[in-house]
Amino acid sequence: MLADAAGKSLDGNRPSAETQLHVQIYNRIPGARCILHPHSVNATLLSLLTDGDIELGGYEILKAFPGINTHECKVTVPVFANDQDMGRLSTAVDTRMQDSDDVIHGYLIRGHGFYTWGNSVDEALKHVEAFEFLFECEIRRKGVTR
Repeated sequence: MLADAAGKSLDGNRPSAETQLHVQIYNRIPGARCILHPHSVNATLLSLLTDGDIELGGYEILKAFPGINTHECKVTVPVFANDQDMGRLSTAVDTRMQDSDDVIHGYLIRGHGFYTWGNSVDEALKHVEAFEFLFECEIRRKGVTR
């Protein structure tokens, strides 16, 4: 579907309830040109196994994200409570991004899935792949097996 910067339909199709979350990212992250929101098993499970944010460090694949050129770093992935009020949820995400000293490359919604973005479809897909790998590693570190 096509939507304007406020999330209003430009092609007559009804925007999804989560359009506000996409609009928030486009407004907050100047280089975001593609936003992806997978509802993956790894993201959903990890979000339920974790209290608070997820800290990812020591993984070579962290270099998939812009500005990271060593595995010797930490990436914070915020975890937000699922909320059916998308206005409230997008405000919580925006406040966190605004107040954070960390560069955020994606975030989880508890029991739901995750969001990540890039300057192109290819870059956003690369971030999805990296997060999926990292989420599975973290699940295994927690001792959860399939």
